Parts: sequence; structure tokens; C-alpha cells
Amino acid sequence: MNPITATMRLTDLARVMGVHIRSLTRWVDNGAPAHDFGHAPRGVMYALPEVVIFLRANRKRGLFGDDLARVVTFDANERAARAATPLYPDDIWLGSAPEARAGAFGDALTAEERERARLIQKDVAGAAIAAGARRVERLRNITLIHPACARFILTGEGDELPVGHAGWRAWVTALDVVNVPVNELEAA
Repeated sequence: MNPITATMRLTDLARVMGVHIRSLTRWVDNGAPAHDFGHAPRGVMYALPEVVIFLRANRKRGLFGDDLARVVTFDANERAARAATPLYPDDIWLGSAPEARAGAFGDALTAEERERARLIQKDVAGAAIAAGARRVERLRNITLIHPACARFILTGEGDELPVGHAGWRAWVTALDVVNVPVNELEAA
């Protein structure tokens, strides 16, 4: 996972959702990808897709409605604050195993969210083909966990998404270059 996209500690989630921290520790999947920051902000932090996955799987009420809106807003605000600092330059890299994370995130979506995910995948595939990318299907799948796409999928808010055909082509090209599969990396 890209540490830049890991924005939520369990204490943040407890405060945002109005639940006790002990409840959250029961709902967290200990195998969920997380990043343990050794510097500010300190602590184990999770990205939005992982939070959705483990809360929908392990919490009786899942993560929907007002709770989901507050969590997504917290994530967006945290990423916006980080974007202004030199320590967090971008969120293009999706981590070392984006396929598995994107698959799990896709499985956790509601029917309405799946429809918005399909719209993202359609735009990504079209832009990837227009840009001449070789890994169109992979890009179509892994972009679901990009923070801007996850926010659109979960809430319908698309203000962080690329604008126009040229914007999508440039964004998809950057995603393709930065997220090369491990088996295609060359030794320097």
C-alpha cells in the first residue's frame, strides 16, 4: 500500500464514527494492509478501501450512510492537508499488490457503488486504449483503489477525478508507468 493514501488510525475512525476504540479493534482484519508510520503522523494507518472492506465484513451495521460519508470526508480532508506538504508528493502509486486490494474492494461494494465503479473502469479503459497502454485490463481493475476513484465510487463526488479526454489519458499514462507489475520490472 502507498503510505500516502493511508490516512486513518483506529482512533480517528472511532472519533469520526462515534464508536468505542475496543469495538473497532474487534472489527479490524489483522491481515488488512496498513502502514505503520514511525514519524508524524504516528501509528498504524489504513487507506479508505481497506477501511470499507473490514468494516463492511466485520461490523453488523457495515459502513454505510452517514458513517460512510464522515469517513470519506475525513479521508479527503486528510489527503488534501498532506498534499500541501513536501513529505507527501503524490498518490499515483497504488502499492505492491494492487490487484488483490482492488478485488477485495470491488467485492465489498453495493450495487449502486458497483455501477459507479463500472463508470470509472469504462473511462480508464478508454483512456488507456487512447494512450496506447499495454496493460488496459490491469489498469481498469487497479484504479478502483486510487483515492479519487474510491471517493467517487463510494459517494459520487468526482471533483478529484481527471477532467476531459486529455486529462484521463495523462492520468492513466502516469498510473501505468508508476504501477508496473513486479514481474515486468527490470533490474537496473
